Amino acid sequence: MELRALRYLLAVAEAGNFTRAAERCFVSQPALSQQIRKLEEELGEVLVDRSLTPVRLTAAGEVVVAHARRVLAELAAMRVALDELQGLQRGHLVIGAVQTVRTYLMPYAVTTFARTYPEVRLQVLELPADDVEAGVLEGCFHLGLSFVPTVQEGLDADPLFTEELVVIVPPDHPLAGQHVASLEALARTPLALLPATYCTRRLWDRWAQDVGLQPEISLEMNTIEGLLYAVRTLGMATVLPALTLHLEIAHNLRAVRLPKPLCRTVGVIYRRGAYRCLAARAFEDVLRAWSRKVRNGQATAA
Repeated sequence: MELRALRYLLAVAEAGNFTRAAERCFVSQPALSQQIRKLEEELGEVLVDRSLTPVRLTAAGEVVVAHARRVLAELAAMRVALDELQGLQRGHLVIGAVQTVRTYLMPYAVTTFARTYPEVRLQVLELPADDVEAGVLEGCFHLGLSFVPTVQEGLDADPLFTEELVVIVPPDHPLAGQHVASLEALARTPLALLPATYCTRRLWDRWAQDVGLQPEISLEMNTIEGLLYAVRTLGMATVLPALTLHLEIAHNLRAVRLPKPLCRTVGVIYRRGAYRCLAARAFEDVLRAWSRKVRNGQATAA
């Protein structure tokens, strides 16, 4: 079995098309198809259903792709380990991070790491929590920054900090002068929230259901900056981590606590048993330095 055949199969699974997969792999389409046919013959299984458009993996193909990702991830880890014989003087670190922490944590972490280890190429991908976990499991990311405990099995998680979700309003909002919002007031307050595909929104939805609140959701946006802009310009309210108030766009906005605290824990996740490279551990050190600032009330959006 040749590794290039596995890479070609992964490309077909991602592209849904043999021609586009061949372009990604910089080979001709007949050569790519021949390698996959050879792999199917070797395994005695049809891996790709070619009768569909786009083409799809068969059940056997799904199994092979899942294992192929792990095999290729281990090879990538081997290359990283060999690079580390040179210390942190070269290498490539890929991180998956949930989108709702990028605005207030990642600018500090990325800037600090890049200044300290300029020879390490850093790549940060911002994704929903489910995709971050999947990427870590498949070996696409050296580490993930997400919520703990994790949903999927096979992951180890190291908590960094716990943050509280609050109602954020403009200074002239009816809730602005309150320390804690009542359920009655929240029920009358138009909200701008993240879509339900976000873990933060699902956490809020469960909280609202638990306390018997039927909120008025008037606007959904998929960025924290967009929500804060809506709060500032439209006079609406949103529910976000209190740390987002450190952002420049949140200047002069007010935080009002919920009648029943709503908290979540952010942490670093790794694939269980996977090699933790020096660069990943160094990046985690940067994250822990920031989390200490959180606990001491010194964190900023950097």
